[in-house]
Amino acid sequence: MTSSTERSIVAVATFILLIAFIHRLYTRGGPYFEHPATIVDHVGPGKHETRDALVLLPKVRPLLPRGAKVTCFLPHYGEPLYNVPIFFAAVGQLPDQIVLPPGSASEYVIAIKYPYIHPPYRLVAEFPEGRLYKR
Repeated sequence: MTSSTERSIVAVATFILLIAFIHRLYTRGGPYFEHPATIVDHVGPGKHETRDALVLLPKVRPLLPRGAKVTCFLPHYGEPLYNVPIFFAAVGQLPDQIVLPPGSASEYVIAIKYPYIHPPYRLVAEFPEGRLYKR
């Protein structure tokens, strides 16, 4: 048989854990009762660095031919910024293409978030998360 003191301690501890859980859900942001769009949604209080790439790559994949050489990066002042997590996201999301690091001679460029301004490349498609270019 448990005493009323033990029951009170368990009730207070349960309430504290419930408040901590609600706070954690609130700081991760909504939507709370929907399936997240990517695996990196709700991992931290801010937007994860690979979220835009993980949303954009499935949209771009049908536009790329099998075996095409592709580079995926976040443009920085018009020049490619080598971002390892975005590069590995592209490697995982584009299994039928050859994903090369920025600075390599590639036929297609996937620019995350910002436009890529480089004379040999022309815009093929534009999405809210980024753009696809072809040489």
